[in-house]
Order: sequence, then C-alpha cells, then structure tokens
Amino acid sequence: FSVIVRRCFGVAGGGWTDRGNPDMRVAWPSGTWGSLPLEGGIEAAFKRTLSHLDKEQADAMIQEMKEKLENLKSPFKSAAAFAIEEIVDPRDTRAILSEWLEMAYRKMNRS
Repeated sequence: FSVIVRRCFGVAGGGWTDRGNPDMRVAWPSGTWGSLPLEGGIEAAFKRTLSHLDKEQADAMIQEMKEKLENLKSPFKSAAAFAIEEIVDPRDTRAILSEWLEMAYRKMNRS
C-alpha cells in the first residue's frame, strides 16, 4: 500500500512501490508526480537549445514552456499514467488502508 503525499518524479518515482500482489497506490490531492518536475526539469531537458540563446531569450523560452506544460498538468492524467488507483481525501486514507489490509489478509489466507 503506497500513498503519494507530495512530490515523486523520475526513476526514483517509479521505484517507490513494490509491484507485487496485493498492491494499491493512492495519492493525495497535494501529490505531484511525473517523469520530470517543471522546476529545473525544463532546463535539463532543453539544455542544448537553451545554451545557444542569450539569457533573456532563454528565460523567455523557459517561461513559455512552463506555461504550456502547466496547462497540461492534471492529477488525473498522471494518476492514469502511473497506475494510481485513486486520488483520495487525506482524511479517508486510514479507512482505505484498513480495507486494503482486510483484502490482503483474505488473499494471503487463500494461498
């Protein structure tokens, strides 16, 4: 059982949970995850292009990319891409964990 409560990116983000059975991944609305964070990620992804621009042009390009990508961000799209079962209200986490524990216990006793 895993809960994303804040930030989770890249390969480290992909390895944050055991993919075995039974497994459940949920996220709080405060969680942000993906392949690369926008802060610093744009600079890393476009390093070569940015190196050919002067500082003013580079800053303008970074700002433009941030605005475009910010408009594409959606916790629901990310949840689907990263196999997150639900985005949950943090107050419901304990109840969801209890349900998962009951399911895992039943599954283990069948084996």
